[in-house]
This record gives sequence, C-alpha cells and structure tokens, in this order.
Amino acid sequence: MPDPSRIAQPLRTQSVRLRYKIVAYVVAWLAAFFATNPNGKYWPLVYMFPLGLASFFNRYWANTAGWGVSIGCIAAYLVHAWFYFRSRKLWSTLLLFGILTILLTCNVSGCRAMLNTH
Repeated sequence: MPDPSRIAQPLRTQSVRLRYKIVAYVVAWLAAFFATNPNGKYWPLVYMFPLGLASFFNRYWANTAGWGVSIGCIAAYLVHAWFYFRSRKLWSTLLLFGILTILLTCNVSGCRAMLNTH
C-alpha cells in the first residue's frame, strides 16, 4: 500500500527510489536493443550501438569518422546516466527519462538506417 505521506507531497518534492530508476533504465535500453534488431542477426555488432546516435544526425559521421565519434556518443550516454541517477526529485527524473527515450529513439532510427545500407 502506498505511503500516505508520499501521496500528499507535491510532484516537485517526491523522490524516486534507485531501484526503480535502474529498472526503468535497463528496460529502456533493452527495448531499444530489440527495436533495432528484433531477430538477433546483428547482436555481435552491439558494441556499435551508440554510433546510431551519430548516424541519426549524419550517416557519414557514423560510418567514417572513427573513434572520436564513437567515444563522443558513449560519453553523451554516460553523462546522461550520471545526471539521471543523481536526480533527486521525481520531476527531474521523469524529464531525464524522457530525454533518454528521445536519445534512444534517435539511436534506433540511426542504427536501422546504417543496417539497411549494408
């Protein structure tokens, strides 16, 4: 049963337990992996998944730019994860989760564009 004191609190002062943040984060990433490659044919290339973000903006960057773009995309996700897991209020957690879903949607789109050209 929900805690009555948490229900009465406004949205800005409520917090989210770390366990729920981790579950939501993992589910979002797994959904993105399966949306990119539902049949599992390209699972050996999963290390290239962050390059889908670069491919969404410019397919040339993802295909030819090399380690700099790859490290930049991974860094973008790591910085986002740092802010997401350090968020203390419900509204900031929801906002950062929304940003994650937008990033992963762009990433899936970029990955699918890269996979369909090969």
